[in-house]
Amino acid sequence: MTRYRLAADIGGTFTDVVLFDKQTGQYNAEKVPTTVKNLSDGVLSGINRMVQDFNEVDFFVHGTTVGLNAFLERKGANMALIVTSGFRDLYEIGRANRSEIYNIQYRQPDPLIKRRHVYEVEERILVDGKIDMPLNYESLQNVINEIAEKDYDSVSVCLLHSYKNPEHERLIKQKIKEQLPEMSVSLSHEVVREWREYERTSTTVINAYIAPIVENYLSKFESEIDNRGLDRDLYIMQSNGGVMTSEIAKNKPIQTLLSGPVGGTMGSLTLGQQTANENLICVDMGGTSFDVSMVINGDPDVTSEANIEKFPILSPMVNMHTIGAGGGSIAWIEGGGLRVGPHSAGATPGPACYGNGGTEATVTDANLILGRIDADGFLGGKMKLDWNAAYEAIEKIAIKLDLSVVETAEGICDIANAKMADAIRTLTVTKGIDPRDFSLVAFGGAGPMHSMLIADHLDINRILIPTVAGTFSAWGMLQTDIRHDDVRNYVSFLENSDFSKIEDLYNDMEREAEIVLNQQNIGKEDIQFTRLVDLRYVGQEYTVTVPLVDGKIESNSINRLTELFNNTHQNIYGHSNPEGAVEVVNLRIVGLGKLENEENIQSSDKVLGSPEPIRRKAVVWNNKEIETPVYSTNDLAFGHIVSGPTIIESSTSTIVVPEYYTVNVDRFGNLEVIRRNEK
Repeated sequence: MTRYRLAADIGGTFTDVVLFDKQTGQYNAEKVPTTVKNLSDGVLSGINRMVQDFNEVDFFVHGTTVGLNAFLERKGANMALIVTSGFRDLYEIGRANRSEIYNIQYRQPDPLIKRRHVYEVEERILVDGKIDMPLNYESLQNVINEIAEKDYDSVSVCLLHSYKNPEHERLIKQKIKEQLPEMSVSLSHEVVREWREYERTSTTVINAYIAPIVENYLSKFESEIDNRGLDRDLYIMQSNGGVMTSEIAKNKPIQTLLSGPVGGTMGSLTLGQQTANENLICVDMGGTSFDVSMVINGDPDVTSEANIEKFPILSPMVNMHTIGAGGGSIAWIEGGGLRVGPHSAGATPGPACYGNGGTEATVTDANLILGRIDADGFLGGKMKLDWNAAYEAIEKIAIKLDLSVVETAEGICDIANAKMADAIRTLTVTKGIDPRDFSLVAFGGAGPMHSMLIADHLDINRILIPTVAGTFSAWGMLQTDIRHDDVRNYVSFLENSDFSKIEDLYNDMEREAEIVLNQQNIGKEDIQFTRLVDLRYVGQEYTVTVPLVDGKIESNSINRLTELFNNTHQNIYGHSNPEGAVEVVNLRIVGLGKLENEENIQSSDKVLGSPEPIRRKAVVWNNKEIETPVYSTNDLAFGHIVSGPTIIESSTSTIVVPEYYTVNVDRFGNLEVIRRNEK
């Protein structure tokens, strides 16, 4: 009998594993060091601490950053690009726009593929999908011969207007597979079926760049868990907030780029429903990075176009901003001033206090010196920290700055907090959103440690700390459903649209999505579709995605759809043009396959009285050492109230509560932290 639902999230420093036991209704969590040389070793190590028989696992979802790491570190596949004859330079030219117009040191990123690896085939499809020049098989054969000679691992194919008619791309793949069956082939119409040739090419190239790496990792990991007795599908977290089977992930690896961090956003969605908070700023601070995302009006903030490392990606993703600020971020001196990050000590050697040979001061070392984390109680006592090593690492910097070690440690944390507050402003203030209207959800191993100090910078008065904060991204993966997105290009004035043609395109997408969801063991009765449309004012380049009114575009719904577009445009950009003509650009669908989600256990009776601290210790607050009570989350129950300054420890994270903050424990075991007005 199967009894477990399992999730694993690989981070830069730690790997998190969360287990839900359906028999007891309880969640268990493990946090183990990430094994950089073989990432699956860390995952399996965490699982083995909780599960002895893999046959008892009913559902396993995995968040992996394998593809993202290969992309960021420029360690992707050796690949070729096939384009329409005459368009060999399309990818390298890109766009002429300059995204940072006031940065005098701005440089366009180096292309992922050099011009000498771009090949042309003779063919031409027109903008309406008609074939102007049939595919020339002789030119294609010449290209295949060159690809075979140069030992490529992957091929991307992006032909002109193939989003309208993909016939030639399919023929090219067929011919390549006949002669090079082991070759990984990415077709632009399968990756993203939208116009704008450069953006579509960029997206397809990135997919091809990471495809062999993701395929290889998933195949090896599947083999590992199969050998341990797991005979069910492995699910992978997607960047859009849903999950997919690993077989689908191998075909669309670009959907795994933000696989890990997005789990926290989806967990925050569930947390918001539990606590009646519809507007959330979600912050995930681990050992390497600080990730910010949002939930707006009860829905995750998903964008249809993103930029990572200045490369455009046309793929639905949770809108996320990431900076190099984590517990392992290294403190250093530049021009006589203190800097923190973006370089990280990572999992190996890690912060100096880990005792693995690290000698550079990090944010974690600073928190240890300040007394905010405990040398003996870290990760519930499973990991001992070296206080002396942390002191020596920070002392080297303190001497250069002519400061005390404690002053330097506080400076390191203050700089990190300011950088993280700025990251939040990037997603809020710069877009006209007031962060004070939101609750801050803090998770990750270091998120709860810094959340209230970050909130001070932004005047946010409510902070939510999940009961499984340290492993919350993995927990969030268990709250998701299978998701499949699709898009079709359709350009027309809204009022002059061919409504029957639009309906046919939506129906085609839904039929194709149903096939994909059926392949992932989702029955028709568990499939739910949402229809959306990309609209813009005539003359604009950018679009705004809005849901369809009553699921259709028809004559009697145009006015309501236009009004919704105007209001959405106003909310996003601060202005609208109700008198302007509106144009349809793309039609989109989101197909959700409902999975079994467990109800979280909640308490019905409030506990009377106050919890007892497990100990008291000296903690530095604003350069003053204060005897501070330390509580354990194991001793906190629904109804308990704790006031700062205090420290709250769990097995996966530490919560730092400054003065003027009050912590309330809700019926699910989450902590609601309110900033008092006495400050």
